[in-house]
Amino acid sequence: MCDLFIFAGEASGDTHGQSLVQEILKLRPDLKISGVAGPKMRKEGVKPILKMEDFQVMGFQDVFLALPGLISKFFQVRDWILQNKPKAVVLIDYPGFNLRLAKALKKGGFKGKVLHYICPSVWAWGKGRIKTLAKYVDELYTIYPFEKKYFENTPLSVHYIGNPVVETLKKTPLNPEWKKLSGLPETFQGPLIALFPGSRKQEIEKNLNLQLEAAEKIKEAIPHAEFALSVTSPKIQAVISEYLSKSKLKIPIVPSCFNYELMKESQAAIAKSGTITLELALSKCPTTVIYGVSPLNRFIAKYLIRLKLPYFCIVNILKNEEVFPELIEKGFNADALTLKSLALLEDEAVKTKTLTGCQEVIDILGDSHASEIAAKHVVAKCS
Repeated sequence: MCDLFIFAGEASGDTHGQSLVQEILKLRPDLKISGVAGPKMRKEGVKPILKMEDFQVMGFQDVFLALPGLISKFFQVRDWILQNKPKAVVLIDYPGFNLRLAKALKKGGFKGKVLHYICPSVWAWGKGRIKTLAKYVDELYTIYPFEKKYFENTPLSVHYIGNPVVETLKKTPLNPEWKKLSGLPETFQGPLIALFPGSRKQEIEKNLNLQLEAAEKIKEAIPHAEFALSVTSPKIQAVISEYLSKSKLKIPIVPSCFNYELMKESQAAIAKSGTITLELALSKCPTTVIYGVSPLNRFIAKYLIRLKLPYFCIVNILKNEEVFPELIEKGFNADALTLKSLALLEDEAVKTKTLTGCQEVIDILGDSHASEIAAKHVVAKCS
């Protein structure tokens, strides 16, 4: 028996799903919830038919390599939903998989409501996804204010609910013992620069070497500079430790549970493009955004999908200007990364412009009760 099915295919979706489930159960503690869930959603009592960790792949090349397993899991999830007939299905982000699942459910005769939480990046991927959402999804919950306009000429019911990252950051208490627990000194002689290389092995392989090379160059320019590196899991820590062992610097590792503390304490950061950059902006931490891509991924994005964006970082997309400097494809090397990062640390005009942009992003998103608002919509579909 299942009243509600929730799908989260990556860590950020698991975080948003946890908050959503908490709010749903406040309204309907009797609801039976199953799904594809990560550790945070499982902690809230979601009964997993598969684990989120089984779906974590990134980049076009990696998706191709993982395709046979993903296809098998796709049919397993589809068949489970069609057989168990929940009243509603909530699909969180992960659009490449979830839009196909929504289509398969509707074509398979699913009578419940299909709800999509967090809009796919339709401004990046074109109108095809708009048509798919309008045809196979019953309600869409968006987290950026500019997204709703893309669906004005469709029958899709779209609700801007606010941004769950704002909500999460606001309600997460900062641990005053975080430095001690992470093995960091209580005070730093110079500026602290935080490194966020990503949460997956492939991301570490494409980004961390250049981050460490740039860190060494920054240290040469600012001898008292200190560094700390965020790590998402023990599995990833083993990969990161191997890279750190080859660096000239002794850089302490900070568990990701202290990310917000690290952001608040740091004078600058170097971060892989993703949700982390929005968290850094909301924490007012000037950041250089990076993202290394393989030659195959670059070819697919440029020539097959024809992906064209003025900016890749969501902070810059929200402002439609460069708040955080980006090194995504062209110019992504240690020298450029060093220069961009030093400017954020030492150029007062650059620093002021960046911090002003961060505050404007905070103002754009405003206060948020995204999970609470989304929960009310979801519960209404489960009655």
